[in-house]
Amino acid sequence: MLTKNLVLPLGLLATVALASPTPDVAALDSAPEVNTTDADALTLTKRATGVWLDLYGSGSCADSWRPEPQSGWVWSGQCKNFDGFTYGARAGAVDQSPDAWWNDQCTFKFWEGADCHGHATVHHLSDSIKWKSGTFGAPYPTYECIATSNKADGTFYLGNGATSVLMTC
Repeated sequence: MLTKNLVLPLGLLATVALASPTPDVAALDSAPEVNTTDADALTLTKRATGVWLDLYGSGSCADSWRPEPQSGWVWSGQCKNFDGFTYGARAGAVDQSPDAWWNDQCTFKFWEGADCHGHATVHHLSDSIKWKSGTFGAPYPTYECIATSNKADGTFYLGNGATSVLMTC
């Protein structure tokens, strides 16, 4: 037993001693030139806009919200897949100043198929905002439930609920 306790640490030290360090990589003196336009910068800013969505099996968000990774961040211009039979969603945190998304009329497209395919319903996030009075009367937004399978006029459209969402600004 004593031999085993001595041999294992010595063998480990021998292995570490034989390892060689990685060579240093020279750093760039300056960043490579990238030609971007104001439109490109605006597009990148909008893609950095994210909204947390809690997803529900009920169109009125009456049941408990689905845990991550079903519920989670939705980023502008990126499709997010989740379980089918999703009939409700509620926005939570916003990953930028609110002006970046509700004044630009960002929309959610909830799709019946994965990878944002098939039929879809369209909802403006700004339509789900309800303002409340906070500390010292300062207004703050809260978010009402979005019926993801209903069209804007309220008619039911996606029979099996939504399976993916795409936010665009």
